[in-house]
Amino acid sequence: LGVDIGIFYLYKIMRGDFLTFLNLAGILRFVTAILSRFGCKIMVNFTMLMQFRHPQEAGGLPFAVSILTSVVGSFMAVYAYSNYYNGDEMIEIETLQTVIGSLVAIWFVSAVTFASVIKREYLHTFYDTDTSSTYNRKAFLHLREDQDLEKSYYLTIHPDVYKAWGDELIKKWTIKNWNRWEKEKPVWFTDKWIEAVPNEYIPFEWRVKYKKTKGRVDDSQLQKRRGSISVRELVGGKEER
Repeated sequence: LGVDIGIFYLYKIMRGDFLTFLNLAGILRFVTAILSRFGCKIMVNFTMLMQFRHPQEAGGLPFAVSILTSVVGSFMAVYAYSNYYNGDEMIEIETLQTVIGSLVAIWFVSAVTFASVIKREYLHTFYDTDTSSTYNRKAFLHLREDQDLEKSYYLTIHPDVYKAWGDELIKKWTIKNWNRWEKEKPVWFTDKWIEAVPNEYIPFEWRVKYKKTKGRVDDSQLQKRRGSISVRELVGGKEER
């Protein structure tokens, strides 16, 4: 199991998909990734919970491989037990083989049944290689031009996810629509959301205005000011003390 989890971690690291999409800072994001990936792998291996094939969790291909390694590993465990265990209260090998065989048979029937009723367009989710970043990019591109509310979600996840797409999507969208949002003030266009947006994704004139009112600062100081300064209050005039 330890080797299996280690390979899963290595796969995620090599794909640049180990850290989670959650917008956490520093060591907290790293620790969260270790724990969440571990929990995800354990759940997949022992429960075959289908939701974990989502690209932001195990991913399609790792999910399928994990299921197969669990099945093979079960028989390997029986073989190792029968050949290397020398305890007094040894379980009959035939009993173990029957139990494992029955469980694998139930799993196989369940998997075939699920595959037969699932919509054909979702079958690829069991073998695709999308990462969290590539999945979110496809989802963003699938949205219509007027779906600002849905698009605003992507600036609440960690910047590493969408910055990997380059500047042609998120930055182009925010620069184009920022003036309109300031005029219309949609419900999602809040102080908290604005402060989550990287400076370079805000039009220059608004960056200048935010900086003059101390509502926005450079990236190195931004984290220190978040939570203690309201952008709209500062743009309006007074600085919090």
